[in-house]
Amino acid sequence: MASGFIKKILLPREEKFFPFFESLADLITDSARVLSKIVESTEPAMQHDLFREIKNLEKKADDIAHAVFDALDTTFITPFDREDIHQLTSKMDDVLDFINTTSQQIKLYKPKKLLPQFKEMVVIIIRGCEQIKVAANELHNLKKPGKISDACVKINELENVADDIYHQLLSELFETETNAIELIKNKEILESLEMAADSIEDVSDILKTIIIKSA
Repeated sequence: MASGFIKKILLPREEKFFPFFESLADLITDSARVLSKIVESTEPAMQHDLFREIKNLEKKADDIAHAVFDALDTTFITPFDREDIHQLTSKMDDVLDFINTTSQQIKLYKPKKLLPQFKEMVVIIIRGCEQIKVAANELHNLKKPGKISDACVKINELENVADDIYHQLLSELFETETNAIELIKNKEILESLEMAADSIEDVSDILKTIIIKSA
């Protein structure tokens, strides 16, 4: 037991996880920006390429997530709690999954028009992803977590704005949309956007846990 404790003290922490988090954050942010182009585009051919681009980004994120999980199985010392590494990776991957879900719903449902509030939601999602990127780039510096904490505060503020947009648009849809099929299409797309925003806040919650444990 003593020798194991000494090893734990003397061996350097494994740093290979940080590039994984940074790469995931880049992919998440890129996918949100592509989604913005989708909701702004009126050209089906361009949208088709953008749908495929998000799908490719999602696959890259899945590959990184698997690499993280494999690394956890083979790494003796991790930079912070193993469970938190697993949770952070999973929650970051969820963000891209919901962005891809939104993209695929737009592709498959082909709503007659994309509501302007969708653009507002996507702007919020982009800003939230950018804050995840800020935090991911600071994970190697947990002794000075100020930038991560600030990013978490901003994510929380953005999620509150997303909630307001979601509830307002949902109310308007039921009041003004007379076509039941279009109502269902728009409602499901809106719900996926809301889940993407919520998943960004989930990442923030894990980041706050990591900060507390590292204090």
